Amino acid sequence: MVVNLSTVIKVDDTAEKLRSNYGILRSGALSEDGAQILARSRICCLCGLRDTSELDHYLPKQIFPEFAAYTVNLIPVCGDCNKQKDEHYRTDEGFPAFIHAYLDVLPKTERFLVADLSIENAVLPSFQVVRAPGMSKSTYRILSSQFDRFQLATFYSEEATELLVEKHGAIIDYFDDGGASTVKKYLNREARSIEQRFGLNHWKPVILAAAADSEDFCSGGFRFLVS
Repeated sequence: MVVNLSTVIKVDDTAEKLRSNYGILRSGALSEDGAQILARSRICCLCGLRDTSELDHYLPKQIFPEFAAYTVNLIPVCGDCNKQKDEHYRTDEGFPAFIHAYLDVLPKTERFLVADLSIENAVLPSFQVVRAPGMSKSTYRILSSQFDRFQLATFYSEEATELLVEKHGAIIDYFDDGGASTVKKYLNREARSIEQRFGLNHWKPVILAAAADSEDFCSGGFRFLVS
């Protein structure tokens, strides 16, 4: 369910009291609470790539000062995403632009991040977001907005190439031992192992599973990973 925090406050007096909390936030009095929030998430909630280092105001404090000290509005993110997000919080059509890490529910047993490998003188990974069965249209719309805003297709592809290059030596060894089928088993095993830690829709298990499903890659296309 998509929840807009601005709908929570309906009484002017309450909103004004919440705005007064902004001074508390600026004073540093909530630094301990902020540190605890950061400690609960190691990976940025917006890109899923970099380590968390800052707290982002899901609803920008410049526009919604009443939520400046509201812990539900404080999301652990990396510095790059925090800077790029800036005061942006909705699309041009007026819909939420980003998934809320605490309030929005994403599928845990169905893929909404998928990858593909193109092999032609090079191994080129690509990523896209799809609407998983049972995912609401509004959630898919927000997820797609976030994916596009932070250019995650590009970033994931770059990271995926590096990951596959790191595994290139192991892939060759498995291929020499048992051919394409052994490579496929190895990649699927690696994907399941990483999935247990990061989840089904993290880019790492997604690209490893895609590589395992690629007959061209497993049968020798992996050699195009290095020149």
